[in-house]
Formats: sequence, C-alpha cells, structure tokens
Amino acid sequence: MKHRNRAKSSSLFLLELVLAILFFSLASAVCVQFFVKSHILSRDAQRLNHAVSECSGMAEIVNTSDGMTNAIEVITGLYPDASLTDSEENGDVPSVSALIFYDKEFIPCAEKEKAYVLQAVLWEQGQMLTAGMTIGEAETEDPIYELTVKHYLQRRADHAKR
Repeated sequence: MKHRNRAKSSSLFLLELVLAILFFSLASAVCVQFFVKSHILSRDAQRLNHAVSECSGMAEIVNTSDGMTNAIEVITGLYPDASLTDSEENGDVPSVSALIFYDKEFIPCAEKEKAYVLQAVLWEQGQMLTAGMTIGEAETEDPIYELTVKHYLQRRADHAKR
C-alpha cells in the first residue's frame, strides 16, 4: 500500500512541475512579444528623428539662400552625390528636383548604396522660393516625413527703393 501512495505523490509533483513550466513559457512568450514591439517602435522613432533632421537641414538651406540658383549651389556643394533634374512639376513654373541618397545610418552616400532617399523639389515664383521635401525608404518609396518650406526672397531692388 505504501508503494501506491508514493506513485500518487510523484504523479502530483510531475503535474505541478508541468503546470509551472507551462505558466513560465506563456509568460516568456508575452515578454518576448513586448520586447519585439518595443524594438520596432524604437527603430521607427529613430528613423523619424533622422528624417526630420535631414528635412530641417534642407529647409535651412532654402531659408538662407538668395534664390533657387544659390540654393542649388549649396545643395550640390554639401551633397556631391545628389542627383539634380530640371522639371515642371508645378504647372508652368520651372523647378529643380534634387535626390539625395542616404545609407542605413542616414549618412549621405552614392546612389548604389542607398537605403533612404530625400527628394527636394525647388521652384521660384515671383519673390517666393518654395521647396517640397519628402524622405522615405529607397526600396518601398513609403514616405517617412514630408515638409514644405516657403521663403520670401528680398531682392536688392527692394532695398534701393527705401
């Protein structure tokens, strides 16, 4: 009879051990999901911060320039691997489109190494210089951040009138 009692207690211990292992495996699966989700959110926030920083830098170039030709000179000086094309995306107004390529760490690079692309379209209409910027992934072309900047150009003739 004592032999049967031992079997009951060992089977009860085994059942308790299996339930404990099951509980800890479920808890660890939930924790792994939280860690993966936080990693994805962190990576997306880092990409957004880099994209905002690069678009803000391009906006500063536009805001400190004397016109479209001056802005293009500064862009080509700072980004020698940039691709510039003339276009008329904004109706009859001539514009220039600049493509700037970045690697995975958001460092400007050549087109063959690109992971992200910043497209800046600049046009001058009257005394307004406008730049529309979009930065996104090179493969999917999904935009990460978009920004439009307008800059009033003061001509030297305006200063002479005063």
